[in-house]
Amino acid sequence: MLNKRNLRSPYNSLLAHLMSSSTFEISVLISTYNDRGLVEKKLREIRAQTAFDRAEFIFIEPASPGQERELLEPFCQQHTNCRLITFEQRLSLYKAWNIGWEAATAPLVCISNMDDTMHPRLLERVLIKMPESECDLFSVLIAKQGIDADLNSFDISRLKQLDISLRPGPFFVWKRDLLADFGPFDNRFEVIGDKDFWARAHHRKLKIGLLPEVLYLYTKHPDQLSKSPAFLARRQADMALSATKTYPHRWSHTLQRQISRIRKMRRIPLIGARLTNSIYIIASTQ
Repeated sequence: MLNKRNLRSPYNSLLAHLMSSSTFEISVLISTYNDRGLVEKKLREIRAQTAFDRAEFIFIEPASPGQERELLEPFCQQHTNCRLITFEQRLSLYKAWNIGWEAATAPLVCISNMDDTMHPRLLERVLIKMPESECDLFSVLIAKQGIDADLNSFDISRLKQLDISLRPGPFFVWKRDLLADFGPFDNRFEVIGDKDFWARAHHRKLKIGLLPEVLYLYTKHPDQLSKSPAFLARRQADMALSATKTYPHRWSHTLQRQISRIRKMRRIPLIGARLTNSIYIIASTQ
């Protein structure tokens, strides 16, 4: 376990060594805060990845009252491709992602939330299709689910009842090297830092790809914080910050149109039903 209170130059030297000698193909960043009840689910989901040994999993726990570190530390001790970074103060989500990005050793980096669900073949399919596409930024079809007994289920009949998200915010993959010439997440944002990242990528004409397979489930909570006055205040502050940007602060319209077409067809390319060789490349000029 790495405790950032004690990270100095020896850690930086170790990190440089790990990055130069990494055999991992993708780094998965998982930030956790007050998610203790979801830890066991997430660990089973991670272990079920068909590309588990090809990936590294970096958990970031910033002074969570749930003390998830107590459950994560033994798991990381058992698996050499899993690491835990802890803090003694709370961090914003995007600050946590930036720290995980800096610690990542694989050429590709992605994020996953504790309460969301990855298909067992998610990382495997990404590792096949993203290098083929030569994209800088990549996502898959994301289905939106509520809290129910089938939280981890990718059963085809169930997926056909779920809506497909027009936004790739819950899960996306990017090249680790973007940190140097594109820059990190703007951690001044508290709510829409992922949208800012995609808006900046579109403005900078990065090559964006979409694999049209449902490989990720985004969990929506009926009593989400989005209805609370505190959340609305943070969102309003984020909107004010976005207005100062020199680029249009929006998701890629082209990406959303492609997803919308798939939704209207009512024929979702489902992993397990059939695989697709198609990748939608989002033109950087659109």
